[in-house]
Amino acid sequence: MIQVTRHTSPAIFLAAAVSATLLDTPTPQLGWNSYNFFNCYPSEAIILENAKGLVDHGLAKAGYEYLTVDCGWPAPERDEDGRMVWNPYLFPSGVEALRDEIHGLGLKFGVYSGGGYGQCGNGSLPASLGYEAIDAASFAEWGADSLKYDNCFATNGSVMVDYHDPEYGSPERFRDMAGEIDGVDRDILYQVCQWGCGTDLGEWAPPIGNSYRISNDIYNHWRSIWRIANQVVPYADHTGPGSFPDMDMLIVGLDVLTEEEERFHMGLWSMAKSPLTIGLPLNATSSPSRSSLATLTNKDVLAINQDPLAKPARLVRRFTEEEWDLWAGPLSRDRMVVALANWRNGSQSVSIDLARAIGVSSAHAKDVWAGRSIGSVKGVYETDLDPHQLQILILSKIKPSALKPVGTGYHSASTAALTGSAILSPCTQGECLPAGAKVTDIASNSTVRFSSVQAPSADTQILAVDFINYDVAMGSAWEWGSNTRNMTIAVNDGVAKRWAFPLSGGDWFESGRLLVEVDGFEEGEGNSVVFAGSKGDGDAWAPELVGFELLEYQ
Repeated sequence: MIQVTRHTSPAIFLAAAVSATLLDTPTPQLGWNSYNFFNCYPSEAIILENAKGLVDHGLAKAGYEYLTVDCGWPAPERDEDGRMVWNPYLFPSGVEALRDEIHGLGLKFGVYSGGGYGQCGNGSLPASLGYEAIDAASFAEWGADSLKYDNCFATNGSVMVDYHDPEYGSPERFRDMAGEIDGVDRDILYQVCQWGCGTDLGEWAPPIGNSYRISNDIYNHWRSIWRIANQVVPYADHTGPGSFPDMDMLIVGLDVLTEEEERFHMGLWSMAKSPLTIGLPLNATSSPSRSSLATLTNKDVLAINQDPLAKPARLVRRFTEEEWDLWAGPLSRDRMVVALANWRNGSQSVSIDLARAIGVSSAHAKDVWAGRSIGSVKGVYETDLDPHQLQILILSKIKPSALKPVGTGYHSASTAALTGSAILSPCTQGECLPAGAKVTDIASNSTVRFSSVQAPSADTQILAVDFINYDVAMGSAWEWGSNTRNMTIAVNDGVAKRWAFPLSGGDWFESGRLLVEVDGFEEGEGNSVVFAGSKGDGDAWAPELVGFELLEYQ
């Protein structure tokens, strides 16, 4: 067995003291964008009405300051000097007047283009491919404060989207515009909107963009929240001051989610340090409901998103059959955010061992959405969750647990006995860590059996499973694509239990780690652990398996 412990210690969630310089660290941008409600049909009247609405509803005061005119604003032809021109029928007063009105309201002016032959929604409208320098100069001349840079018509002017074409995943078009933006005499926040196509987005996008879209467009349905939650998991490794994973616009206030679901959506986006971009209409005929407005302006939730430490919450535990997750992450001033996410359509009671799950012996807790202190918490924390509720706790006065997770011995994929379609695949150096190999093609007829597994006791054990899943839901994003693959785990030939594994990294060779709690062990070295494809998934593949270890808390 490989003797390696590759876990994330709960102690990392405890934030160190923030230095004076960190207090000025850039945080995720907040704002409003015309696309979610008005699609690619903006106009001067629409933009100015909604700009005024941001102010009148107190959203600007809450921090939503970037107002972005999305696709559809240009005239079909560039001028004689090759510059894009604002459509005079849609924007009769011109871009300078529009900018002045927006700036006069205390807001920041966001513009839109793309790295293809045409704009999303209408390929006959010009985008910036081949015109990066002149367009960047125009954005600066117009007084733009931000640029959303999209990914449509990347290969030609007739095909808006082809997720399978490598060009849609290429970083070069986005790097080209980043270089031109860096060269103009104006600070312009750069939003990479590449949708998470291709591979290694978390490596190439953070150095060039203030934010980077990680997923296909959000869909006006609850299931879209689950899909994007599973896609953002590996980007926690790439999130930090000045560059943030964009989970797409908020659908709060669009009457497609319940009140509880809107809070869940807002809370998860905030904890993951996604930019928060409002998509609801704020014009004269439309106003947000009282509950939606309260969700968007909740001071504690916004403070989590804007925390100067700029560190995201991570998926700490998953309970797939029970349909709930535990997320946690550090905040400034030695605090922590902890969230219990109920994906179930019904209510349920859940509990967590604070010491073993998040490294906390005791703490003071505030329930964010309830807006009240719940006093001291220690030991096992139990709570009741409503359907699709995300309970968010802010922990302060934290006393770290003395318990530390220690691996009892690593079990590499190469040591397993395989049946069915499962095969062992070697990986090149530095891939499929920590084992350097993986079991692929795990279907419902396959098993991956590990024998002689040592367990420190007969209690419930924490399995740290290293896996690979890059089955990204692009074409299926508006259907039932979930960014998960299912795998079952059975101990000592007991009842197999199913687990939904999120995305693991930026390609099919970058492993992730999922911590799950599994019963059925006996003390000593005589245990067997069997991984298999989920029989309820038909011909669907399980995630690829790199290996696992049991974590003993000492």
